[in-house]
Amino acid sequence: MAKLFLILFFLITVPCRSIFGMDMLDPNSSVEERNFYETIIQESQKYQISSSALTHYLTPYFNQAIRKNDNALLAIYYCLLANQSFDSERGRNIFSDRYYLKALDLEDSYNYQNVKTWVKVAYGYYLYRCLKTSEALPFILEGEKGLEDIPKDLVLDVTQTYKKLGYFFGTLGDYALGMKYLDLVQQQPHISGRLKAEILDNLGVLTLKSGGDTVQAMKNFELAQNLALSEKDSLRYAKTLGNQAAVYEGMGDYKKALALLDSDLKISKSLGNNRNTILALMMRIRMNIALKENAKARQMIREAEHLLQGSNDKKTILELETHKLNLAVQNQELGTELNARRRIDRLQDSLRFLDGDPVLSQLKFMADKQKFADKLSLAQAIIKKKQAEKRLWLMLSLFILVLFFFIYNALRYRARKRIREYEYQLLNLKYTKAELDRELTSSKSQIEEYMVYLRRNNDQINLLSAMLNERGNTVGKDRDELKALLQSHLITDEKWHEFKLLIVREFPNLLQDIQMKFPDLTESNLRVIVLIKLGLNNKEVANVLGVTPDAIKKSMQRLKKKLGGQAGALMEYISYKELV
Repeated sequence: MAKLFLILFFLITVPCRSIFGMDMLDPNSSVEERNFYETIIQESQKYQISSSALTHYLTPYFNQAIRKNDNALLAIYYCLLANQSFDSERGRNIFSDRYYLKALDLEDSYNYQNVKTWVKVAYGYYLYRCLKTSEALPFILEGEKGLEDIPKDLVLDVTQTYKKLGYFFGTLGDYALGMKYLDLVQQQPHISGRLKAEILDNLGVLTLKSGGDTVQAMKNFELAQNLALSEKDSLRYAKTLGNQAAVYEGMGDYKKALALLDSDLKISKSLGNNRNTILALMMRIRMNIALKENAKARQMIREAEHLLQGSNDKKTILELETHKLNLAVQNQELGTELNARRRIDRLQDSLRFLDGDPVLSQLKFMADKQKFADKLSLAQAIIKKKQAEKRLWLMLSLFILVLFFFIYNALRYRARKRIREYEYQLLNLKYTKAELDRELTSSKSQIEEYMVYLRRNNDQINLLSAMLNERGNTVGKDRDELKALLQSHLITDEKWHEFKLLIVREFPNLLQDIQMKFPDLTESNLRVIVLIKLGLNNKEVANVLGVTPDAIKKSMQRLKKKLGGQAGALMEYISYKELV
């Protein structure tokens, strides 16, 4: 039965461990390791001023990664170098690509899911910054999916990770998801005022694009504006002005919108930020055309063309060509209109393979499709898990049932065996009692044989007492039968009277002699003295009389005290074992 139990236990526990993942190791780094990695990532921002400064800072960690074979740290090292190369060269270059590819190649050589997720999100965002949104999508989706399996306290560089996801999905057109991640960013403790202003500003933009609450969007812009002022972040301040202008434009209040745009343009130009200047110019051109301010619109177009010279930002160039087309149509300039349409067609063709709106819409569709597939896969996995759990519980129930059956039968067999053994023992005791009684009947003429009877009787009493003790204080037929059998072995008054007759027949003067020497003896004293003189010890005397050895001992002590000076003579008489 023990072997069967072990086999059943093995069959149950192996599927259980498999279903609940008990054999799997923790796929994430420890909190200490996560804090170590994050400290390196955050501290590295101070050394982004140059490649040499960052390399000098990271070299000790690179050496540590090689020495300890810490490939997770090595992957982080390459990602940080890649980002610095991108920033210093102001765009994608051979070194940034090479460093990121090295980081990705290390993925299979370490187990930390939180580091792998961070690397994928970082590389996806890098491709997104390179205007390669279609290439970035699979990495971003993998990174986002990886976050589901990481405890919140183990997510690496959580603020920047959520920010990158928020910006990417916002650009992709999934505004709800973008806002979700940006909301998570601002919920993080200890974020800087500059970052909070940036997040609030972008939350306002996504709220507007999603067709959400304009009042909430404006509130976000105003909060971002105040934070930018307090942090002396002029560029962010300028961006909030442009975004507020978009709100007023939507409301038809062009006067306020243009005033805000003029302030935005002035600050952006003073900072030398061409990107924000162009964005403000595009909005300014659009409003000038709507207000039929042709001269101002043409001036702004020339200024935007000058800033876009040599630029590869085809989306902005397409937007500018669209403004030219609208201006030409408004002024019925057929030649200019025809040229603008041709340029727009060429730009739209090229943007089909880059990150134009049709591509982004297709990518959003692909992302939604992939997420739906992931959800379907997860649902199927949950169903399979529940089915496996159901099978497990069924197996456990069957195991418990079989185990209970075996235990029940084993206990039942042992109980029957004990009953059989008890009945046999009881029967044997009864037989022995009957045999002793027959021997006693046939030995009434011989004291020696009676003493043999008494000693065998004593053995039976000891055995019966042990059996009664095993049954404790329980009440039952068996216990009553044992008590009755034990009682039948004791020397009762009737048996003592018979024994006295036997003694008188064999030794006529014995009892009379004892009573003459010790006249103060009671009948019970006489009984004890005779049994001891016959060779029984205190325990044996106690057994046959049905009392405790202490009772015999105390009885003899009281008798000695009662006899006084004769006590010594009594002890001497008792110790002399000859009856005559």
